[in-house]
Amino acid sequence: MIVRVHEEEFIMIEQHIHGQLAKELMSHWDVDMFPKDKWRDSILTAISNHDIGWSPFDRQPFWNDTKSAPYSFTNFPLLPKIVLYRQGIDSVEKIDNYAAMLCSLHYEQFIQNSEGIEAKQFIEQEHKRRERLAAQVIGFDPELFEKHYALLQLGDNFSLYCCVNDPGVKKEDEHPFFQNGIPSPKVFRKLPTERIAIHFTDNKTITVQDFPFTKAFTVQVNQRTVCKKTIAAIGLQSAYDKADDERITLHFAKE
Repeated sequence: MIVRVHEEEFIMIEQHIHGQLAKELMSHWDVDMFPKDKWRDSILTAISNHDIGWSPFDRQPFWNDTKSAPYSFTNFPLLPKIVLYRQGIDSVEKIDNYAAMLCSLHYEQFIQNSEGIEAKQFIEQEHKRRERLAAQVIGFDPELFEKHYALLQLGDNFSLYCCVNDPGVKKEDEHPFFQNGIPSPKVFRKLPTERIAIHFTDNKTITVQDFPFTKAFTVQVNQRTVCKKTIAAIGLQSAYDKADDERITLHFAKE
């Protein structure tokens, strides 16, 4: 779950919704960096479903007693996180082997520095999974795979920027992940080095320097506002179920 904390409520966005937004964003990406070739559908499948393992967990969000807030993806406990990571990759593998390889590497990056036997076992198992799947993918190219993984990372980060920040937020008040911009993969020379500058210019408009998309476009973000008083009265699950779905419109434009 992606959670934005306000004084009287929590803004909550399910991870799979964020993944679907990432796909929509990357469908507008510069075609020189993301050509319409035989790999495109597999990459978009990976981007759209990279957080599908969170789906059953997000429909029944968990309460963090320490923070007096719902657990978010940033502080969710490691062991159940490994379970949902594996479940998500298994689900993607049933759809597309190449997409599953991309998701496998993506999840591994999140826990590669984690201590504990479960994390080490997960990484070892995912290495074996990717080796097995690579042997089944016709024309697999490790160098090309690196570029395709970078596209997944970009989609994840641009979508997260939309979800972890309140619309219209001032640059100095942005989520710490993105105050210096979006991480820029080194595999694409057309992108700025290190970071891609990004910020809100008003409550609906996000501007991006060195615009990496084909043209300006509009997306919508689905979220729920869950009141803290309602949680205190009936519990997190009931309060989340009763909250209305909201649709926020965001426009991406050139700097």
